[in-house]
Amino acid sequence: MKNACLILPNFKIKSELIRRPDLLNKQILISGVNGNKEVVLDYTSNINGISKGSLLKDVLLKIKNPIILQEDEKYYSELQDELIRKLLNLFDRIEIHKYECIYIDISDVLIYPSDDVEIAEIIFDAIPKYLTAYLGFSTGKYSSYIAALLASPGNFKMLEFNKKTIGSLSTYLLPVSDDLKSKMDFLGLTDFKKIANLKRENILFQFGKSGGFIWDFVNGIDKSRIKPIELKDNFSKEYEFPDTTDNYDALIVAMESLVLDGFTVLQTANKYPKKISLICFVFGGSKWIKSITFKTHEYDKEYVINILKRTLRSYVFSGPIEKMKLEIDRAEYKNGHQLNLFSQMRKESSLKKAISEFKSRFDIESPVYKIRDFEPYSRIPERRQILVRYDP
Repeated sequence: MKNACLILPNFKIKSELIRRPDLLNKQILISGVNGNKEVVLDYTSNINGISKGSLLKDVLLKIKNPIILQEDEKYYSELQDELIRKLLNLFDRIEIHKYECIYIDISDVLIYPSDDVEIAEIIFDAIPKYLTAYLGFSTGKYSSYIAALLASPGNFKMLEFNKKTIGSLSTYLLPVSDDLKSKMDFLGLTDFKKIANLKRENILFQFGKSGGFIWDFVNGIDKSRIKPIELKDNFSKEYEFPDTTDNYDALIVAMESLVLDGFTVLQTANKYPKKISLICFVFGGSKWIKSITFKTHEYDKEYVINILKRTLRSYVFSGPIEKMKLEIDRAEYKNGHQLNLFSQMRKESSLKKAISEFKSRFDIESPVYKIRDFEPYSRIPERRQILVRYDP
């Protein structure tokens, strides 16, 4: 497994400077509410001596006349969504940690050591110019985070994560709570090497379950894996007729309006549909459903409208229609042209799309299996390997 970590420091501050460039070089605080207290969520780099989460009233005692902005969660989310859409055009598995950290699974694209330069360029090209990014590559999620912390602004760092190369790192880089870091510092465990030289059972005794992770990590063992975001494409819109109707012209007009609205949403999100369903609610409680699945993203709204128009005109309903509903059951992001840089990534992407289409069309589990070692040295041949369902 190979992972990348993208750190975007002061995301909220830099987002605010996009719409308020007149505030550049000013001392800015972004405040928000935590429980019943107003705290500092972000601040500019020209402010020293405070930290995120500090009470706003205490900070104002130290800083004279800063510019205070209220947190605008909707605005920040929109900017982050725009960035995530670009990255999802390039990579299938991404994990988001708040606004300032994004983990990317690059196992399918980082095949040769020289690929890291090309991948870094692709990632940096997807990032808006107003954000200063730090990029790190390593074998695990948390080790890639450390690599990003060690990188210089606008550059990447490839970290060979083993006991020899990480021994001099500070324990404050460990992905554990601040309380644990302070406790380790109090005990004189100030770098990875000092912890690695101790016995594992002693660390477990001192720090509990977290001690096992700490000891493994400082010895170059990082089993952390990305938990990719799951995009739910469940757009639906319905039209309720003022009076029940069996007029096919009225049904077609309503259908066309719903399809146009659905494709507008898809276009805005830079997606294409994999499955669309039209549902007609017949007076009396019954439903009529027509689903369309797509083999490629080349089909547009006109293709959908023509199919549904022919189907509606040829079908005899058991009663008048009360309302009509359009559902986009599944949608996918359009692939970026960068996929062509990596043949292995193209193959993997094609296989995933084929399996996804098969599941959508037939509504069954993936029919593809992979062979995995189970007990490779077993004397019983049947126990050496097992079949595991491949369900991306």
